[in-house]
Amino acid sequence: MRQAAAQYQRTSAASLAGRPTECAAFNMVIRDLAACSPGPTRVAALGRNHTLWSVLVKDLSVADNALPEGLKANLMRLGFWSMRYSTLAMLRDLSVQPLIDVNRDVLEGLLAQQTAPASAGAPRGTPNLPI
Repeated sequence: MRQAAAQYQRTSAASLAGRPTECAAFNMVIRDLAACSPGPTRVAALGRNHTLWSVLVKDLSVADNALPEGLKANLMRLGFWSMRYSTLAMLRDLSVQPLIDVNRDVLEGLLAQQTAPASAGAPRGTPNLPI
């Protein structure tokens, strides 16, 4: 995951050139979360999800990120929620399904952006979950 995160940082810069890398990272994390079982594999999958969102939030916060301010703010809120939920899910028996759902929504947005860059929109928002 660290290699994927490093590659994401090098290629993102809010350009379409980074989208395949972002899609691959989300696919990997979704797969890992869906396949995890209680114990070390669950903690590892949740850690990778946390790392992915940490890298994304860091990239969104740099001055030269060209995404619209509203989209950046929405994605950052989603990222902070995802990192917090990942941490809580490591400590409690919380379902990983909300993380999978959010990651799939973001992945769908990235894939749509690849085919129609001008139609990029904001994510649906942070799920209203009691945590």
